[in-house]
Amino acid sequence: MNDTDASQTSPEDAFEAGRERLQRAIDGVQVRIKALQSRAEIAEGEANASRDSDEDRARLAEQLDAARARESALGEAAEDASRSLDEAIEELRRTLGQDEESA
Repeated sequence: MNDTDASQTSPEDAFEAGRERLQRAIDGVQVRIKALQSRAEIAEGEANASRDSDEDRARLAEQLDAARARESALGEAAEDASRSLDEAIEELRRTLGQDEESA
């Protein structure tokens, strides 16, 4: 462009060129905003999944503790039942032994 071309540029042409540059800049900013929003949504989804995993782990830990407590209680009940059976068997043997001696 030479001096005569620059001097012949109308204010409208200069305004239009400026408007087009501004529009390209705005479009570029909008593209970047959409990319950032997309990344933020992905990060939010990952954070939610992580939080859900933490909640799942906590719930599973509670269930495991409860299952261990039930296992312990059942073990104690089994031991009590075994002792009771041993005592009943021993008593039956004594009773049967007395009956055989008296016969």
